[in-house]
Amino acid sequence: MAHDRVEAVERALIILSCFTEEKRQLSLKQLADYTGFYKSTILRLAASLERYGYLVRQQDGCYRLGLTLIGLGDTARRSFDLSSLVRPVLEKLCDRFNESAAFYIKSGDERICLYRANANRAIRHQLEEGRRLPLNRGAAGRVILAYNGETGEPYETIRDQQWYVSIGERDPEVASVAVPLVSHEGQFLAVLSVSGLTSRFDRERQQEIVEEMRKQAAGLVDQLDPQILLNMTR
Repeated sequence: MAHDRVEAVERALIILSCFTEEKRQLSLKQLADYTGFYKSTILRLAASLERYGYLVRQQDGCYRLGLTLIGLGDTARRSFDLSSLVRPVLEKLCDRFNESAAFYIKSGDERICLYRANANRAIRHQLEEGRRLPLNRGAAGRVILAYNGETGEPYETIRDQQWYVSIGERDPEVASVAVPLVSHEGQFLAVLSVSGLTSRFDRERQQEIVEEMRKQAAGLVDQLDPQILLNMTR
């Protein structure tokens, strides 16, 4: 929508997009020709981009991309790697139990469903990726609180047993099982969750799901770069 746009930001991004493999260095005149912006406009925007390391102005007056973009590109690349590691685990859990599986991270006072595999059932727990949910209801939220220092019960028990089952906490018809992903250095990273109708989550099945999820969580921790998740949850 038009009122959601910030024109100065868009112009700065247009300037950055002028640089390609073939056009690694560009003069002020070239940038003006490519963008159609006034040179004075480019100078103002370029000064801000330089300040934050997105552009570098060389001694000959030409511009090139700055080192900040290397870090952003590396983070973006690793984020894609994260998806390629997590999604197969969710699909495996979903296929084995025919219930919905999700990967949650903490975001402020909420949790975000970062990745999701929905069960192939007519009646299932349906949730979309990117959905924000509270921390004080549901297994995944409770696990996040437990591993972020919440005191009392059920948080002491969660830390002790390293899993949690919620029955009807967020929705009276939905049960969920969650386990934490904790780095080898003891840092909390994320949560794996399996959820479905309460009628399908008797104690025997809960335990079966917990055991498989803990195995999958341990495998993910061995493959993931913890710093990516830690940066995402700040």
